[in-house]
Amino acid sequence: MEIILLVILIVLVVALFVVSYMKKKKYNTELSQMRSELKIGDKVMTDTGVVGEVVDSYVEDEYTYFVLKTGKGNNIGYFTVHANAIYYVYGKEDKSTTQKVVVKQPSESKKEENKSENEKTNITENKKQKESQTDKEEDKK
Repeated sequence: MEIILLVILIVLVVALFVVSYMKKKKYNTELSQMRSELKIGDKVMTDTGVVGEVVDSYVEDEYTYFVLKTGKGNNIGYFTVHANAIYYVYGKEDKSTTQKVVVKQPSESKKEENKSENEKTNITENKKQKESQTDKEEDKK
């Protein structure tokens, strides 16, 4: 009985490693394909979070490099990154898995409710200040 449980445990651990390896391999394949399909004009994000537009690419010592243009208006900058630093390409995502982020604004009734609560708090604070002032004046007399 113990041998059967041991075999099952070993099979589960091996299966865990195999599935993990296959997922990582698939991810790396997709990432390398995305990097190989990059072209001038693509908007990309590096693994450090810098967003820019690809304006040039070149190969040096068997490594591929991309020149990115970042910034807007008078604050435009150019810098070179290794191809492996490109983490994400905007506009290439699968539309079925992408979710739009919606920022909910507080409703008007909530705003008014918060406003009335703030007014109540201010009135209470003003009363306390007046009471403390009158107490001080009485102490002086």
